[in-house]
Amino acid sequence: MHPTLTYELRASFTGDSKTAARTKEQLIDWLLMNGVESFVEGELAVDINQDQDAPPRDYYTELGGDRTPMSVYRYSRESLDDLQVKLNRTFAARVTTDIHAMATETWMEGWKESFLPFATEVFYVKPPWRHEVAPRPGLVDLVIEPGMAFGTGQHATTQLCLEQVGADFLEFGASQGVVHRSVLDVGTGTGILLIGAKKLGYGACLGTDIEDDAILAAEENGRLNGVLLPFKKGSLPEDGAKYDLVLANILAVVLIRIMDELAAATKTGGRLVLSGLLTVEAPEVIARGVEAGLKFVRQGEQLDWGCIVMEKL
Repeated sequence: MHPTLTYELRASFTGDSKTAARTKEQLIDWLLMNGVESFVEGELAVDINQDQDAPPRDYYTELGGDRTPMSVYRYSRESLDDLQVKLNRTFAARVTTDIHAMATETWMEGWKESFLPFATEVFYVKPPWRHEVAPRPGLVDLVIEPGMAFGTGQHATTQLCLEQVGADFLEFGASQGVVHRSVLDVGTGTGILLIGAKKLGYGACLGTDIEDDAILAAEENGRLNGVLLPFKKGSLPEDGAKYDLVLANILAVVLIRIMDELAAATKTGGRLVLSGLLTVEAPEVIARGVEAGLKFVRQGEQLDWGCIVMEKL
């Protein structure tokens, strides 16, 4: 069950529009470099009903334009208190911050309409409040409630990774089966990728994430799907274990930084699925993988996002 309360840390920008826009860019970079990958550009109250006979309206400007605040949502008030102190210290008078609480049920209602079911070649992903039958027989149901975590499946990078999990299953399951094939999911988020692998019959599985809220969401989604999986707080495991399939749907800058560790966690002949990156970032990520002892296998693309599959030599 989700906690009763959800907390919002909102950062508002001072100065003129140009100054606010520059500060916002710097704040986003700062959040990403501090491991905060889930944030939203908050909305100010505005009536968005459009009179079709009236001239088009600039809603972005009405909602605040470049000065529209940024928000981070967490179940833990303590983690936001700590983030607020660091943010205020870094940006000083350029931002003002505040934290407030809301009922989790109210927060969750806000994004329900945008979470729609979708299918890959192997999976059918849907939220628990949708009850549609899969569009074709044989698809594996994945019931995912995002909570505070990134990775509902709506984002292109998550869909690309799911497709590669399915491709791995079709390749290895058809010949030798996957029951003895182990999986590590680094930055598991909602647990969607690891849960999908387990429902396909993969053996030893482990998911890690640096966010407490992600671990909570992943464990809850495991229960929703009837699978019991270990999810641990942290980045890569430190026990020296090696896996047949390593999944890492995180930022390109992070992938590049921890590529050696990702490669070390992959068995010889094992596969490493890398996403969370733009297609323009793919060459640098591939080159870094080659330096770490990997070889390029294939690349998937959706919109401007990419997913790379590499193999441990």
